[in-house]
Amino acid sequence: MKKLRYLLGVIILGSLAAVAGIAWQTMTPPKEKTQPVTKTASSADLKLDRVRYTETREGMKEWELEASSAQYFKEENTVILKKVKATFFAKNQETYVLVGEKGKFNTQTKAIEMFGGVDLDSSDGYHFRTQSLKYQADKRELSTPDPVEVNGPQIRVEGIGMIVEVDRQRLQVLREVNTTFYRMGRDAS
Repeated sequence: MKKLRYLLGVIILGSLAAVAGIAWQTMTPPKEKTQPVTKTASSADLKLDRVRYTETREGMKEWELEASSAQYFKEENTVILKKVKATFFAKNQETYVLVGEKGKFNTQTKAIEMFGGVDLDSSDGYHFRTQSLKYQADKRELSTPDPVEVNGPQIRVEGIGMIVEVDRQRLQVLREVNTTFYRMGRDAS
């Protein structure tokens, strides 16, 4: 008999707890769903056409950024760019010119990202092509996780992923590397 009373008590308490939970849930106003913020031209804090920005350190030009248009979003420290050209200056006067359809610039970290088909040319005759490329100012490094194609005076390299150390003039293709060497304009593969 005691077990029956105990079981009945547990069932009644459980039922009361369930009713109280349902009542609390229906009486509490629903939380607003937060939608991810999409960056539109109308929400930009500042819009500019034909932009040129130069970054210097200790009187030396490190890089120069040009774009046909720019939209600045202050809260995100981000500038969205269109038809972008960035020129990076190595310590030994070597230059890398990066061109892309779309880009993004972080005003705090000085990182530059380019998307939508990116071309990179070095002043010593190398041409790079990939889908996206990121410049990290703190490392003075260009990188991509995407497939990349590099053409030079006597070499062609294809692979996936790339890192270019601007000041050291060092290139590393990360995976699935295929290299072809050319002799005086002839295919020597």
